[in-house]
Amino acid sequence: MTSRKQRILQAFSAAASGYDTAAGFQERIAERLAARLAALPPLPKGASVLEVGCGTGLLTRHLRAVLGDEAEILATDLSPAMVARAQAALGADPRLDFAAMDAEAPTLAEGSVGLIVSSLAAQWFSDLPHALAGLARLLAPGGRLVLTLPGAGSFVEWQDAHRALGLEPGTPAFPDAETLRAILPSGGVGRIDSETVIETHPDGLSFARTLATLGAAVPRPGHRPLSPGQLRRVIARLGAPCPISWTIHTVSFTRNGIPS
Repeated sequence: MTSRKQRILQAFSAAASGYDTAAGFQERIAERLAARLAALPPLPKGASVLEVGCGTGLLTRHLRAVLGDEAEILATDLSPAMVARAQAALGADPRLDFAAMDAEAPTLAEGSVGLIVSSLAAQWFSDLPHALAGLARLLAPGGRLVLTLPGAGSFVEWQDAHRALGLEPGTPAFPDAETLRAILPSGGVGRIDSETVIETHPDGLSFARTLATLGAAVPRPGHRPLSPGQLRRVIARLGAPCPISWTIHTVSFTRNGIPS
């Protein structure tokens, strides 16, 4: 495991106990993804479903409702602490299992999964093209991969506040739609759908605290952290209320050329 991935693991493990208190936007995106999944053709009886980056189970609880009684769901996360929170929240269910797993090194057999889903987790992959290709190999013929992740344009207000003060933000380099289209796996048909969604916070401090509570404040590699004084200036620059833009990409891929 790389040092950055270890840092991400530690951040989300530390955030697990309080994650749900700050995850209103993440719940909103999970609900929208679940609605998209509900509109897909029904899965075959006994189909295996893999959730990547389940966190505390925000999407997982919707999967049980929209996928029917026949799907067997494996909810996974890099952080064992997140997996434990999800399992405790959702309780015993014969259709649902949990495991700590690195989605960039999955332990499942190739061609064994009917549906792979993920909500706002793929942005933490170390190598997104490699990860998408690896997940696609897990799909059975006709199997689908559907995931959401932030794209270029996300947190533009945060970035602008830094640059107006002559500072460099530590925001990760989120991909644009064209970049994602270029790295879609081979051996199937894929598409990218994008939308801008606004998350409004009472003020800049609330936004910064939300990131910290979620464990999502790990900066891009090589970023030099701001001093406390610099951070206070950025937060003040954001003002009140504080709208934050997200570009949400939905990546859909169906193995073996069956349209998604």
